[in-house]
Amino acid sequence: MLPPTTDNLLLGRQLRCPEGALAKEVGAYIFASNQNMIERTIDCLPLLQTKQLLEIGFGNGAHLPYLFAKAPYLHYTGIERSEAMIADATALNTELVEQGKAVFLHTPTESLPPLPYESFEVCFTVNTYYFITDLKAYFHEIYCLLRQGGSFVLGAIGKEFGERMPFAKEVFIFYTPEQLRELLLSVGFTAFDLQTFTEEIPTKHGTLLTRPFEVITVRK
Repeated sequence: MLPPTTDNLLLGRQLRCPEGALAKEVGAYIFASNQNMIERTIDCLPLLQTKQLLEIGFGNGAHLPYLFAKAPYLHYTGIERSEAMIADATALNTELVEQGKAVFLHTPTESLPPLPYESFEVCFTVNTYYFITDLKAYFHEIYCLLRQGGSFVLGAIGKEFGERMPFAKEVFIFYTPEQLRELLLSVGFTAFDLQTFTEEIPTKHGTLLTRPFEVITVRK
């Protein structure tokens, strides 16, 4: 799927927070270009004993059927900066919302909303940390929301590849796995586990590009 705009700086800002006339197209583009990464991250979630799950940055929520097919008993809380994505996710997952299985929350800033501490067994996020200026403080907020023994799972594009993307020049900050490990352990997480993957993604020229990504799991 081609990006909805050829303006790379505009695309980068829209990827951080889809809004305005382009929002729906951007949400569809985010899911189409990252579906494999999202699903591989979900595959890494320790769902067997999980009832309360938090996701940060769910986009248009088109991946929720994949998640609930693996764990239909979940109660899902999603946090999203974009009000347009909350509207799209609600429309795509009406049944889950009406059944009380999924709740979508708006957070317009980098800080997480005021949720009760130690509410979740699992938190996961894919392709979001790049937009956080104080990543250590953010990881600490996530740590506080997890129950003892809970897991945080982070899916992300590799730093070297990410920094070469033409739309990532303005609002993206990438870290190596080693840098992420240092930040995560510094706020109290343990049991750092790194899995690396590659995938073939189409370019606008009709060719395929090998994109590396990683899934990091830590535990409270």
